[in-house]
Amino acid sequence: MLLKATVLFLIVASSIASFGWAEFPNYETHGKRDPFVPLVGPEKPTVARPEDITSIDDVSLEGIVSGPKGTKAVMINGEILKEHDKVGDLEIKKITKRTVTLIISGKEYNKNLPEEGGIKNVQ
Repeated sequence: MLLKATVLFLIVASSIASFGWAEFPNYETHGKRDPFVPLVGPEKPTVARPEDITSIDDVSLEGIVSGPKGTKAVMINGEILKEHDKVGDLEIKKITKRTVTLIISGKEYNKNLPEEGGIKNVQ
């Protein structure tokens, strides 16, 4: 039985290699747009990475998570950050259940999680 399985595996593996399926294309995302994000529409991202943030308008607060020991993290522009993290001009000062306090270029902002229906609040 083991011999039959090994022979079958070798046949399948050689077939895959002969069709050129052994190597899949490697898509490097650095410096390129995400092909799964629409180019048009209301949710078109303005800034791809937190290090590119220069104003509160560039911040997309996507989620807040609390760990079992009280640690909190936020997802901003697709990246997870913790309190006191500094990325470019952005610093995460404080994270609460619904709000994150940010410092961008020395100015402090509060950004709330999006309300139901997609309405975003900035103070």
